[in-house]
Amino acid sequence: MTDASGSNPEERPHASLWAEVEGWLTANWDPDLSVDNWWRMVAAAGWAAPQFSPEQGGRGLERRASTVARSCFKSFGALQPPGGLGLLMAAPTILTHGTVEQIDRLVPPILEGQAAWCQLFSEPGAGSDLAGVRTRATRSDDKWIINGQKVWSSQAADADYGMLLARTNFDVPKHGGISWFAFRLDQPGVTIRPLREMTGNAVFNEVFLDEAVCEAADLIGGEGNGWSVTQTTLHFERTGIGAGGSHAGFPEPGRRGGMLGRRAGDAALDEAPNAKLTLGYADVVELAQKRARTSDPMIRQELARLYSYSETGLWNARRGKAESQRGGGKAVASIGKLSQTRIVKLAANLAVEIAGMQGSLADEAGVDGGLITQAMVFSPASSIYGGTDEIQRNIVAERTLGLPREPAPDRDRPYGEVLRDRSESPT
Repeated sequence: MTDASGSNPEERPHASLWAEVEGWLTANWDPDLSVDNWWRMVAAAGWAAPQFSPEQGGRGLERRASTVARSCFKSFGALQPPGGLGLLMAAPTILTHGTVEQIDRLVPPILEGQAAWCQLFSEPGAGSDLAGVRTRATRSDDKWIINGQKVWSSQAADADYGMLLARTNFDVPKHGGISWFAFRLDQPGVTIRPLREMTGNAVFNEVFLDEAVCEAADLIGGEGNGWSVTQTTLHFERTGIGAGGSHAGFPEPGRRGGMLGRRAGDAALDEAPNAKLTLGYADVVELAQKRARTSDPMIRQELARLYSYSETGLWNARRGKAESQRGGGKAVASIGKLSQTRIVKLAANLAVEIAGMQGSLADEAGVDGGLITQAMVFSPASSIYGGTDEIQRNIVAERTLGLPREPAPDRDRPYGEVLRDRSESPT
């Protein structure tokens, strides 16, 4: 017997998990529920983030369980759990550094798809050198007043909250004067401008903050401890990307995305192939089967290469999780991020090769409504988002191989002095 995906469930990897998810869906899927109510049920059962512990709202399974569960939802015809950066980065960070009150207030809305998040880290002058952020947070009674600019903020236009990195002290070295905030975006003083990419989409945005306000209760990890909290966020981002996680998982959560009030069955039918920005091994194999290219020896060779990359990426993700539990594994996440970049680019190149000339069309005349072209044009971004390839290699070199760090003569100087010296230097 085969399921909707055309494969035998008993022969599929993770068959027992697939059967468990399928059993739960058989008992609970109701297409007449609102998306809001459906996602609350999914979260209550632990399927929104099955890799989290039961105490955190998950099921205590390995990271791969999330991918398996989502595939089963889709095969069954049920609306998948919410995706997005809140699930990938914000929730794990808050679970690691937040107080009990912050966890109870901020994490459940992420799991239930009620709140969408974006990342407010990079600035026009602080990208690769992220510790050089100049966005200022000034304390005023029980609030922080925020002024500055962020850029390359994925999904900011539809987000409810931002993971905000801001400088709370200019009188200490730059890594020590940073704080991490759960920042509410829907307020006066916040201007979001989409940045149109060569894909035709506007996933990235620039965000201007002018006397915006953040509650003191939304400072995560303590004042001046933002660099440590940021390393946790980046670790989960890179680990998630390395394990095949998505920056923009469909369907998008939050009230701005327009999903919550819809009928769940209708929303499930709208899940289109071109909602994805990247391709994986299974996508390329399916394309090769549809295009009758699986007997081509060159295609088979590249599929084998892609499969090898995917499996070693998964093994590396498991290694990273094991080392993280022992208090290490930071550089393993960078290896995983580099691995996933290689997978994304090879998958896109191979898909274009399989699709032929039709794969170069970006509209409905193209393969899968232009999915192949979109994935190909987007694939170079994988070397940039989540930290550039060059930064990842530096991390691996310094933290794993023990190579000397790059010179940083201003490392121990108050950051305000460094900025003043720079402004006074001749150009």
